[in-house]
Amino acid sequence: MTFFNALFSAALDQNLVFCQLVGMVVVFLAAERPQDAFRLGGALWIACAAAGIIGWPVYTYVLEPWGVSYMASVVYLMVSCAVIFIIGAVAALRCPAERRASVLRTCALLAVSAAVLAVPLSMAASADVATFDVALGSAIGSGMGVFIAVVAFAFIHDRIDERLVPGVLRGVPISLITAALMALAFTGVAGIAGGLFV
Repeated sequence: MTFFNALFSAALDQNLVFCQLVGMVVVFLAAERPQDAFRLGGALWIACAAAGIIGWPVYTYVLEPWGVSYMASVVYLMVSCAVIFIIGAVAALRCPAERRASVLRTCALLAVSAAVLAVPLSMAASADVATFDVALGSAIGSGMGVFIAVVAFAFIHDRIDERLVPGVLRGVPISLITAALMALAFTGVAGIAGGLFV
């Protein structure tokens, strides 16, 4: 039950994008082309989950026992980048050259995403009280929350009729207003998903 509680709490109650306001740049990038939102959101889901799943044991079994837990952010950045590029290289192994270059560019975007780095760092903050099943649920749930945010924002933003928006609010201002309203909706239901499996 703790796995499901952590999963749904991380995905909905403590959504990285709309509740903690981490990784909004990727959400705005996905809004440019909603047809790519599923692909980018799925890649972010995998990257966040991989960073979290690998980050917790690194912190618990390496950094904390050696007394170098202050190096967590640098180590997580290196581990996350390595994992993302390894997954991307394996995924692009049999692709044509132009597709391989596109996959590696996406890997670079994912590697520097604030959402991907925020997952293991948030787990490091609670590593002394979290068990592996909680860390696993939080990692997968955080990725799922980013996926939900990217896809929902891209399709809601696509439905905005720019002709009806006043001239001064077109472009980035209406995107920020949309993001604020979605953040308000996510924080309005905070506490519901995590309490389902108590």
